[in-house]
Amino acid sequence: MTDHPLPVRIGIDVGGTFTKGVALGRDGHLLAVSHVPTTHRHALGVAAGVLDALHALLRDLPPDAAPALVAHSTTQATNALLEGDTAPVGILALGEARDERRVQSVTRTPAGLRARHAFVATDGPDFDARVRAVLDRWRAEGVGAVAVSQAFGVDDAHFERRAGDLAREGGFPVSLGSDLSGAYGLEMRTLSAAVNASILPTMLRTAGHVRDAVGELLPGTPLLIVRGDGGAADLRAFEETPLHTVVSGPAASLSGAILAHGVMDGVFFEVGGTSTNIGAIKDGQPALKYMIVMDVPTGLRAADLRIAGVAGGSLVRLRGRRIEDVGPRSAHIAGLPYSSFAPPEALTGAGLELIAPRAGDPADYAVLQTPDGQRFAITPTCAANALGAIPEGGYAHAHPASARLALGVLGRHLGASPEAAAQAVLEASAEKLTRTVQGLVREYGLRGTPLYGGGGAASVLGPVVARRLRVPFVPIPHSDVISSIGAALAVIRVERERSVTRQDPTVADLLEREVGDEAVRLGADPASLRVETEYSAREGRLRAVATGAHPLSARTRPLDADEVQQQARQVLGDQARLVFGGTHHTLFVASRVRRGLLRRAEEHAALVLDGRGVRLLRFENAQVLTGAPHEALDRLRALLAGRAVAPHVAALTPSRLRDYAHLHDPALLLRQLTENLRLEGQVALIVEQ
Repeated sequence: MTDHPLPVRIGIDVGGTFTKGVALGRDGHLLAVSHVPTTHRHALGVAAGVLDALHALLRDLPPDAAPALVAHSTTQATNALLEGDTAPVGILALGEARDERRVQSVTRTPAGLRARHAFVATDGPDFDARVRAVLDRWRAEGVGAVAVSQAFGVDDAHFERRAGDLAREGGFPVSLGSDLSGAYGLEMRTLSAAVNASILPTMLRTAGHVRDAVGELLPGTPLLIVRGDGGAADLRAFEETPLHTVVSGPAASLSGAILAHGVMDGVFFEVGGTSTNIGAIKDGQPALKYMIVMDVPTGLRAADLRIAGVAGGSLVRLRGRRIEDVGPRSAHIAGLPYSSFAPPEALTGAGLELIAPRAGDPADYAVLQTPDGQRFAITPTCAANALGAIPEGGYAHAHPASARLALGVLGRHLGASPEAAAQAVLEASAEKLTRTVQGLVREYGLRGTPLYGGGGAASVLGPVVARRLRVPFVPIPHSDVISSIGAALAVIRVERERSVTRQDPTVADLLEREVGDEAVRLGADPASLRVETEYSAREGRLRAVATGAHPLSARTRPLDADEVQQQARQVLGDQARLVFGGTHHTLFVASRVRRGLLRRAEEHAALVLDGRGVRLLRFENAQVLTGAPHEALDRLRALLAGRAVAPHVAALTPSRLRDYAHLHDPALLLRQLTENLRLEGQVALIVEQ
């Protein structure tokens, strides 16, 4: 080890087939890559593959490298739910005795889970004794985890937390409804807690194995887990709320595209061997939605991902002499090698056969069969190689001669040339993917934005879909390990919601502090912390989001002034000018003229970027008030005079961005701003016009 070690961030993505690792230098430079099989059936589970990936990375690192952080994304929670690797759950419903019938009716057992149910009144004597009696009975019945949910627990979760403490004392893993959502809706909170509890025992074992594996090689190194919203958290979050890590892997890919390559707007298209994940990026953030897990609506938000059963390794399906479909079965599921990766001599004399890859599948999947009985898959990857569409050195590049031979056999069956058969395979694959992409484009207003390609087979189908959509296709560098890169770069993110019936700055302030404190607890550097609030009057919902970098990744990929200016010009045009700069944020404005039928009006767009160029806030038309706090507040007070409803206002100081979109009462807004800004030297108030 040298006197000046090189800090290294390690990212590992535990996928369904492969566990992939990367090691990144301080500037995001790729130092090492590893690919190992995922170890589902090992005694240590997927942790054995994590250890293998770490070993491979450490062998290839330079001598002065000093691993300072390990972050990983995983399909473990998703797989546990899909494969039924769940524990029997005890659902403990709490409420006043008079509400027992109503509480019982809305704390039902989710379909697909093994569960016991009990109601305990919170207003009777000997609460602890009655809870312990239920827990003793459940222990005898083999219950493996407990979900506790209290009526009106959003307002006061005292009994819920006490019951949770008693269950932990009794040796049960525990999930609390109030920890998963701060929104009203006892049924939703209970269902979320029950699903989360069902995978707790499996996730606790996995987390323990991963912690031991990393600790064996890199003792004392911080260990993070990527969540489904693309943010990261300390591994303890995996042990407490594993439900947050559903779609962790695809979310890490979105984060990689954003953090490593500066993607701001567009559809991200990750093509694997069996399926394709499609997500949207809007204003430099993954588009999020509330998760539905096992047909259960939850209070948790995660990346809005659409999964299509067609990818680089999908098998071609035939009806007569035409292509009926491509997928959903793949060469990986069928256990077949790709034709294009076989040496040409291995395919000598091969003919076309129709098979059923799995019991119950239709026998219409086309494969090559050689005279000695060997079978090879015909896939979109084979088709792209037959057309010479994948450059040499690309991840999916194979033997062109083998690919042309395979597509020639298919073409003879279809009555077409090898080139026409290959093009037909790609077009059939792209057809259903195009519909999915179009849906995301419409929903998130991304018309005309690029299609970004990730995943090992991105170059196979991405260009075809982009051509159909008439948009550019932009391949992401190192696309086969983009999820691992995203894991290594991910920032700590905590999101909480509260149901509110009116505007109350005190509630907003408490919620801001709560998410900020939790982000720091989970590993965020306080100096990098950013807290934003968002209020929806229609839903009666207040949301606070805290994001912050780990102390190491806080120094990852900072942009210089020219690069930040360039990011602003991409959004606001060449007229973008800097009007306020701080430690972590910069504010740009741009003037433009809007011409109507009767008049022309000048508007001033405003944009706040962080040090990495990520868009934090954007106003189509705003007035910016800068200066000392009392000066800016006096000007705001004049703007608000006589107004019954306050506009959207955000405050930028040298160290922090605060968004006051949730405050619509002018008096409350001014009071909150005065309190929050009284100790600041300079401030910029952004007032929506």
